[in-house]
Amino acid sequence: MRYSGNHVSRQRVGHIMQVYGLLMMGVVLVVVFAALNKDFLTFVNLETILEQNAALAIVSVGVTFTIIAGMFDLSTGSVVALASVVMALVVQNSQSMVMALFVAATVALACGLLNGFLLSYGGINSVIVTLAAMIWSRGIALGVTKGDSVPFASPLVDFMNARSVLGLSPIVLVIGFSYVLGWFALGHTRLGRYAFALGRDVEATKQAGVNTDLYKLLIFMTSAFFVWLATVVTATRMSAGVPNAVYGLEFDAIVAVIIGGSSMTGGEGSIIKTIVGVLFISVLNNGLSTMGMRDSAFYLYKGAIILVALFFEVMSRQVLRSGGTHVAAVGAKG
Repeated sequence: MRYSGNHVSRQRVGHIMQVYGLLMMGVVLVVVFAALNKDFLTFVNLETILEQNAALAIVSVGVTFTIIAGMFDLSTGSVVALASVVMALVVQNSQSMVMALFVAATVALACGLLNGFLLSYGGINSVIVTLAAMIWSRGIALGVTKGDSVPFASPLVDFMNARSVLGLSPIVLVIGFSYVLGWFALGHTRLGRYAFALGRDVEATKQAGVNTDLYKLLIFMTSAFFVWLATVVTATRMSAGVPNAVYGLEFDAIVAVIIGGSSMTGGEGSIIKTIVGVLFISVLNNGLSTMGMRDSAFYLYKGAIILVALFFEVMSRQVLRSGGTHVAAVGAKG
């Protein structure tokens, strides 16, 4: 078997682009924002980046599971808003944070259960199911509050926003817990193995004796669990349930997971790659927001930079794929 040096080099270039490309782009962003804002690289601002994007970071763990399994969840942001509003209302009326946390978890998991059931047993495409859920759940959140925020007070709010553990707020620790849990579940459990299998070939997985409908449902329930964690972080950080909160969260999460290296068609991805994608989007959000630009300019620059990152990710896959194809072809001729 003979290998073409040029084609092997192309494959190596593609691999380097895929593994380190986004990191290099992130470094460029950090350098630019640090040059424009002398406070950008301070410890306080770096922690602020994590706290401001906590919901994005946590939700992206669950989104990683759905995308690897070849599905999409467009409802995460709206469900966070709905569950946080319900959580705040329960605290206001019962003064019980334990009950509020339980009810918020019930709301988030019920939404995940409904989406997963309609997808798995109703045969409806995940994009359609979750797009509808994105609309109706946000509508309920706006309806029960008449568009107003629902403030609440609780010792949990003070605890979550305090620098109480190793100089870090518990919000940062919740993010870390989410990624450790996601990494373990994806790489060391049957749920994770079957998520990859579903993304690669649903029919083959079904023929292997796997209850694919059940595992699709469980994957959406897994995503809902992380939505609940994001709800707790969002509501306690704001000290309120805000029906208009985290608009666009679902799209930022999907973009973060994809530019991090997970395949849109499923079957490929990792929690480590998601971390890189989330950090990139978080730095981008914070850096642009501190420049004092108008919303129109903010979204213009953000969209353009994301487009460049997505283009870079697609190009790295094409280079890697073409290198592997050419190597295989040369080997076959040999």
